[in-house]
Amino acid sequence: MYSFKGKKVLVFGLGLNQGGVGSAKFFANAGAEVRITDLKSKSILQPSIDQLKSFPNISYTLGEHKNEDIDWADLIIKNPSVKRDNPYLDHARRKNKDIETDLGIFFKLVDKSKIIGVTGTKGKSTTASLIYAGLKENNQDVVLAGNIGRSVLDCIPLVKENTLVVLEISSFQLEGLAPLRVSPKYAVVTNIFPDHLNVYKDMFEYISAKRLITQFQSSSDFLFLNKDDKTLNNPKFTSGLSAKIIFYSKQDLPKDFKPNLIGEHNLENIAAAFAVSKAFNIDENQMLQSLSSFKGVPFRMELTGQWNGIKIINDTTATGPDAGIQALNSYPNSIVIAGGMNKNMPYEGYVKVLEENAKEVFFLEGDSADLIMSSLRKPKARRVAERSNLKTHGPYSDLEKLLEDIKKIAKEGDTILFSPAATSYNLFQNEFDRGRRFNKAVEKVFGEDIS
Repeated sequence: MYSFKGKKVLVFGLGLNQGGVGSAKFFANAGAEVRITDLKSKSILQPSIDQLKSFPNISYTLGEHKNEDIDWADLIIKNPSVKRDNPYLDHARRKNKDIETDLGIFFKLVDKSKIIGVTGTKGKSTTASLIYAGLKENNQDVVLAGNIGRSVLDCIPLVKENTLVVLEISSFQLEGLAPLRVSPKYAVVTNIFPDHLNVYKDMFEYISAKRLITQFQSSSDFLFLNKDDKTLNNPKFTSGLSAKIIFYSKQDLPKDFKPNLIGEHNLENIAAAFAVSKAFNIDENQMLQSLSSFKGVPFRMELTGQWNGIKIINDTTATGPDAGIQALNSYPNSIVIAGGMNKNMPYEGYVKVLEENAKEVFFLEGDSADLIMSSLRKPKARRVAERSNLKTHGPYSDLEKLLEDIKKIAKEGDTILFSPAATSYNLFQNEFDRGRRFNKAVEKVFGEDIS
């Protein structure tokens, strides 16, 4: 068993999504001397700092990084969002410092045979949550953690002899895990679309990062792949893999299956959870009942409320065009709120679906909004005659002002679809901050009449 008592641990990147907080708590509770460094200011990080007030063995370097902190540390815990070529981490490597991630520590402390890892471009959170809910409702001892708002290190005390752990794992987390040459016993890949192309040089590099989830599996391990995804259902992806490959499809579900979740893409997510359940000999009918009653994950096409017969949907986690397309197809003829920052991704397909499915569009500021609006003005983008006069508004920097303008034109039976199809960093801390602030703006603009 690893001991961290007396170790000098540097948490490199605190952030606002619980990962940094979870790491700091874990090592502080283990008796380590913990120092946190982050480029963000104390005022921005205050929600995270407030959760660590009770620990006298935690100190901070905020608003900057220092080589002195690197030199001081015995162990550096890198936040997954920190870029690979960070000069301070380069300095750490030159000093032969031990650089880890919270996920790497987790895999060192927890038997990989207990772990169900879920990755993919979209559907990670929903699929991981479906697997967790389905197993839990069918009497499995199971915990849910990872890139879903709960630190993996937070759940270590909950892992007993028969506990299963469902982890949502991002491509950045997989890259951080790769040096340990370890993969979960059960790996799920939901789909692969273009994403993070502002970080990865091309799709090959991005796909390679996702493929790391199965890279170190053995013939006794299981890999669940979406048969309906052309990238995954391809020998180029599966060639050379050692795990037992199980393809799943939404066609595997009974024809009369009627889930609470809306959208074709959610049938794929449900099919993934259904396939995984078979590896644990869960009764199929009981599992299908559990999956059909699942109500969804916050900020993923979530019904925020209704006002005068108008539905308001919060899909803030749609951070790219493919996720935006899924939302548009699930809620056609909506009043759409889109825009933000582009991740160097193509929007041609999104623009086409936007023209076909949107009633009107209100844009948030950002280069993706500029790109989409420019495309809509081009004659070649107008492929559907009846949508050639699609009304656009904005761009806005103020959500309340945007919603006030929507309130003026929305009618009974309309759906307001907040599905930005872009990242949020120009106006918000992250997509979850964006989602929370959208909900607050909805409460303020639509008042007590919201239900």
